Amino acid sequence: MEGVDLERLEYIFRNNDIKFFYIIPRFHNPLGHSYTNKEKKKMVELAEKYDVYIVEDDFLGDLDLNTKADPFYSFDPSGRVIYIKSFSKVFLPGLRVAAVVLPTFLINNFMRYKFSLDFNSSALSQGALEVYMKSGMFNKHLKKIKQVYKRKMDILQESCELLLPDHTLFTKPTSGFYLSVILPEHITAKQVVHMLNEKNVFVDDATRMFLPEYKKENFLRLSISQVEENQIKAGVERLAECIALINNRKNRVTPSNLLRF
Repeated sequence: MEGVDLERLEYIFRNNDIKFFYIIPRFHNPLGHSYTNKEKKKMVELAEKYDVYIVEDDFLGDLDLNTKADPFYSFDPSGRVIYIKSFSKVFLPGLRVAAVVLPTFLINNFMRYKFSLDFNSSALSQGALEVYMKSGMFNKHLKKIKQVYKRKMDILQESCELLLPDHTLFTKPTSGFYLSVILPEHITAKQVVHMLNEKNVFVDDATRMFLPEYKKENFLRLSISQVEENQIKAGVERLAECIALINNRKNRVTPSNLLRF
């Protein structure tokens, strides 16, 4: 969880026929990790060196309070980065409008394939978004929603710090939707998910989000996107109780217990 392994990434670029590298620069799922400007710059340099295009999906970029956190695109003087931005996550989920910045030579092919897939984006949705942005209301909305998610994430991390049992770790994103909890190694995510579901607390087993060689059985993903602030601490309390209960059950079986007949 210390960021990208740049040596491993260069090995993959050098020894494989890689055409493009898809990446989410900020608050990615499930760890909530964001890349540093230094990492972004180095990855763009590697893409240029090995003739790889980076597809940068910056769908949560508008939630970043760090004004010095630049997209990959800003380190791209050669047209190596394809930048994608969505309005659905920070404005209206049903809007289905996004923006893409392409190298000039890709524009015609992109437009042809896009037309064959969806014929046309909704003119009404685009027009409504344009009016909303030009009026200044969009910027006011972003300012508010940034604070909402920052506050939710702070509450979640404070609750994890205060309530989670010993040997339970968690990631520390500055904003975004996601945070991962790393359970003690003898407790699996599936055990916790099943027990919490019975208490109407819904968390996600993050095991399926890792490639086989990096698979972890003890990762949970928490999401704050659909919960109220006053629900967060209560949810973490139930999570902590669940972890402690499973841990106590496992500790009941001791060598002395096994010798009794």
